[in-house]
Amino acid sequence: MTPANNKLLINSQFSPVTVAESPVKKILQCGNLTGNVRRIRDLAAELYNLIQDWNTHHILGTQILNNIMEIKSPILIENAANESSIIYAEKLEEQCEKLDETVRNMNDIVMKLIEGSQQMHSVEKLEYPSSVKKAPLFITWPISKYGEVIGKICDAYECEVRAKTIVKESVAHSRTNQELKYYIITWVHQPYVDTHIELLLESLLQETGHR
Repeated sequence: MTPANNKLLINSQFSPVTVAESPVKKILQCGNLTGNVRRIRDLAAELYNLIQDWNTHHILGTQILNNIMEIKSPILIENAANESSIIYAEKLEEQCEKLDETVRNMNDIVMKLIEGSQQMHSVEKLEYPSSVKKAPLFITWPISKYGEVIGKICDAYECEVRAKTIVKESVAHSRTNQELKYYIITWVHQPYVDTHIELLLESLLQETGHR
């Protein structure tokens, strides 16, 4: 993934991918897009920027979870040695509140992703009646491909934010170091946002001229 601070500027000029079949070849070169072509390109940039925001919060959440581990782990080790049942500690609540805020922000990002997906499907419906005999809007993708790709990306992040919500709600109650590490690993590795999702995003950026 591209670093979080490297955002795409909506409607800005990018070096085009030169393909003779594309009806927007010359428009991409001057950056003066209009209509559905401009909207699709803007939505692709918005999607990218939202995912960069997600990545920032993901890193922040990882740091918070490491703090939680530093607070809880010594207590859990002592519990195992002394057969104690104490699992909470001072300063734990503060870190949990920070993690809760982080997950709420990530959920807001997912809601915006869903909104962008809905907008893309609306553009698809507007464009579809006239798209059968038309050349591709950009390079090779048919109009239906944009909604399909963004939909898959949104589904992945919806699943991921649910997993992160479970981590947020459960990590403070971990009773063993193994359980604590499991929640942290689940957060860090993001099982639903795999390389296939990253490839879909990169393909969308390539198709719409952002790469």
